[in-house]
Amino acid sequence: MKKATKMAALVLAMTMTVSALTACGSSADNAADAAGVEETAVEETGTDGSGEDAAADTDAAADTDVAADTDVASDTAETDAADSDADAEQSTGAMTKTEGVLTFGTNAEFPPFEFVAGTGVIDQYDGIDMAIAKQIAEDNGMTAAVENMEFDSLLVALQNGQIDAAIAGMTITEERKEEADFSIPYYTATQVMIVKEDSDIAAAADMADKKICVVQGYTGEICVNDMGYPYEAFKKGTEAVMELANGKCDVVVIDSATAQKYVDENEGLKIVEDADAFESEEYAVAVRKGNTELLDMINSAIEAKLADGTISELGVQYTEEITAE
Repeated sequence: MKKATKMAALVLAMTMTVSALTACGSSADNAADAAGVEETAVEETGTDGSGEDAAADTDAAADTDVAADTDVASDTAETDAADSDADAEQSTGAMTKTEGVLTFGTNAEFPPFEFVAGTGVIDQYDGIDMAIAKQIAEDNGMTAAVENMEFDSLLVALQNGQIDAAIAGMTITEERKEEADFSIPYYTATQVMIVKEDSDIAAAADMADKKICVVQGYTGEICVNDMGYPYEAFKKGTEAVMELANGKCDVVVIDSATAQKYVDENEGLKIVEDADAFESEEYAVAVRKGNTELLDMINSAIEAKLADGTISELGVQYTEEITAE
């Protein structure tokens, strides 16, 4: 009985102490804290050993948690190590993403360099760039594959390893050189003027008061439009050149490869160049920065195809085919 009385007194005293210490809290918090203290006091003064059992359970739970945390930490470390190895392999990995296959990224909306055809040189893809890509791969005992995508996505796809190289009539610029490494130029795109042999047009400025013919959608049309000169656009290059040959226009502005072909086939015509008016653009193949093995392989193939005239022939062939459509 005395033990019970002493116990009650102890609980009451501790409850009052907690209430005083937590006077800034809510009444609900005070009641919960008091109940918690009362329960603790009972457990500590119990005579049935429950306090010792609770302590033992706590120790066992702690040991289990430590073991579980250790296992999780070990698994995490192994996963991180595996991810690190994978990242290292990708950054310093093989020359191409698939052994024996050279995957080119392109934007097949830029004829005559790349476009979708019924039957192309690489699956359904055709054009100057596609023919060059196929020859680069075959010269090195590989198969060429193509992934068609938006032009702005090409360098991103190159960096993340989706493609091995990008070939899409891509001009070398300082900005792009910060994101990729470029091969030697394989094609220089220029615009020239086709005129009659007795024409007084000697420079682009002389076209100001002349009747100008261009091919719709071609770079020549863009250039003349930028100069602010009026012009007539034709769907085919042959149509524009016939206008000139028949005396119905004074000058045709067109790609240099196509121009030479038309002059060779039509007597009485000549080519007039104006480098100051028509800026040249150098096209090259882009590869992921640091992939020197692939870059060297591509450069060697391009050098060989430039030397034997293959790329020049492809330029004439495809430009003529597009113009004749």
